[in-house]
Amino acid sequence: MTASTKFPRTNDELFELSKGEILRFPATFDEFWEVMEAAEYRVDYFNQEIIASMSYESEPHSNLTTELLHLLKTIFPKSNPDFKVHNSNRPICIPACEHAVFNPDGSVVAQPAKLFEYRPGMNAELTPVLLFEVLSKNTRVYDFGDKLPCYKKIPGLRHILFLETERPEVLLFERLEETDQWLETHFNSLADQFTVEQTVIRLRDIYGTG
Repeated sequence: MTASTKFPRTNDELFELSKGEILRFPATFDEFWEVMEAAEYRVDYFNQEIIASMSYESEPHSNLTTELLHLLKTIFPKSNPDFKVHNSNRPICIPACEHAVFNPDGSVVAQPAKLFEYRPGMNAELTPVLLFEVLSKNTRVYDFGDKLPCYKKIPGLRHILFLETERPEVLLFERLEETDQWLETHFNSLADQFTVEQTVIRLRDIYGTG
């Protein structure tokens, strides 16, 4: 039985099984890449499981992702050859976390690219310096329980951002170069701000209120 027949391929098929919740399927690493290529929905891989979620994106989720990606592109413009900004369609591979493969909502990746290559034309990034996730009711436990511990194992990663959708609230994890530990800072006011690559980002800028 091939991956294309063993796992759902369309959003409709996935919804029938999941009713909108995240689903986990025991799978091999090879099966994961087959499903990633064939499925309409987003898939991750961790702990010998394919983790599947609907590709539907709510309007608040889309707005936050768009705003933050726009801000990051001003901090890391195309004219800067050292970094590239990616959206949620670009997977990140984490060899130090059982070769987990996740699709963050956005990332900034150091250049020149270092890639995990499954086969020609199918690969994942290895050198993100910043990752962000927009939280939702269905993904919160997964984002903090599985993704965050793995993200912290990525060498060279400096910033991890979690954004709430229902209110202005950001949780920032910053790697401290001196100790290689992570500093966690919580922001919940539109007047709050933090710094990425010596550039100030205000919550007001992310949440689009002027």
